[in-house]
Amino acid sequence: MYIKPTIFREYDIRGIAGSKFNEKIVAEYEKWYGKFPGVTLDEEATEAIGKAYGTIIVRGGGKKVVVGYEERPFGKELKKALIKGILATGIDVIDIGPALTPMTYFANAFWQVDGSVSITGSHNIYFYNGFKLMKRDNWPIYGKELQKMHQMIDKEDFVIATESGKVEERTDLKQTYFDYIAEKVQIKKKYQVTVDTGNGCAGLFAEDYLHSLGCDVKGLFLEMDTTYPNHVPDPEPPQNLKDLQAAVLKNESDLGIAFDADGDRAGFVDEKGVIIQSDDLLIILAEDLLSRYPGKKIIYDVKCTQLLDILIKKHGGVPMMHCTGHAPIKETMRQDKEVMLAGEVSGHTYFVENYFSFDDGLYTAARVLELMSRLNKKASELVADLPKLVKTPEIKLSVSDELKFKVVEQATKAFVKKYDVSTIDGARIQFTKDSWAIVRASNTSPYLTLKFEGPTNEEVIRIKNLVADELDKCPEIEEKINRKAVATLTGKLGWL
Repeated sequence: MYIKPTIFREYDIRGIAGSKFNEKIVAEYEKWYGKFPGVTLDEEATEAIGKAYGTIIVRGGGKKVVVGYEERPFGKELKKALIKGILATGIDVIDIGPALTPMTYFANAFWQVDGSVSITGSHNIYFYNGFKLMKRDNWPIYGKELQKMHQMIDKEDFVIATESGKVEERTDLKQTYFDYIAEKVQIKKKYQVTVDTGNGCAGLFAEDYLHSLGCDVKGLFLEMDTTYPNHVPDPEPPQNLKDLQAAVLKNESDLGIAFDADGDRAGFVDEKGVIIQSDDLLIILAEDLLSRYPGKKIIYDVKCTQLLDILIKKHGGVPMMHCTGHAPIKETMRQDKEVMLAGEVSGHTYFVENYFSFDDGLYTAARVLELMSRLNKKASELVADLPKLVKTPEIKLSVSDELKFKVVEQATKAFVKKYDVSTIDGARIQFTKDSWAIVRASNTSPYLTLKFEGPTNEEVIRIKNLVADELDKCPEIEEKINRKAVATLTGKLGWL
């Protein structure tokens, strides 16, 4: 059976999900990403994905998996088709209904089943959907194994059981999950928290969850509306946090928390209405953890500040720069038992201490509140003593999935001739001791991602121009980097 290969991405399966789209939706897609590729993920393809996934579980000796879905268009149809395919292989399914991605991970670990699938479009706009696929212990299916899944589907190399698996519906996961986290953290103050879920699926859970931690809660955009009329539920771009910043000040909150659509990422705003950068927060979490586990390893992704390398060493830890992505980071954490914490600039944070080594925005929120309580510090005071560097937001330049890796390869060849370049994920170019840039292809969407850091505005603009000199040689890139400013919110996909 033929399925478009581009939906099998590095970390998960993700495509344009549905049966058909009208001209308005096609035009909206093309405003963001370029030419509309048509539907790439329908019920027939999903059933085949379910058979391939079930076959992997069977061949690994498994018997039962968990399936949950993020509320968004076509989610229920995908769930039904996926479960049908899994059952055909003889694997039993626990259907937990609407759920956040970390809740499916939690169920996998806590119930000790043989795998889990979260049906989610993550931070993508509503016409996307897909699957985050895990084996036992949340061991990720990604990269080469996803490509093998594609080959299995192409050849219809499935295990088809003589007796189908059975479905069990469970509604008790939410309370079990909340109770587990509440038992693992010690928050000694009653904090006033404003939470923004951007009309995404996290709105079904966030308010009750924060109440379970003892917080007073003010909600923002908690109502489900997967057209995301206020902002995309993605806490990384600073423009998506403007409403939360204003609400924190209005509500006189101690902390603002934004969750992405499927809840595996969180962003934070302090009591002064200032965004706390995720990589700065990782420094503070690492310092705290290393006070209890000296000498352990801390993972950070290639888009994070270079302060992590300096300060993790200063606090007695071992820094590990890593490729971006929840799946490869999970695998490394399961292979290397010296890793105690991991984080990405996008807001994924992975805890080993008192948890299961997966990314969970809700658990991260609990740990931040716990740290504020234990240190008796306001949110702003957590990061107040860190060195101040100039960082751009993530810059996105539209390039088709078929061409984006070619563009990065071309740029990398030019930069390695003059600079030290890390190629573990795209090209991270060290221009000087204090300034660097990253150029990489997104593994989830059709664009390049760029980021710049340096000691001054002038230095950041200088290295932006050096990168622009190379990228301007690539006709595949329609937009140009802003050469005159650190960053401006003028691009088709956001910052330039």
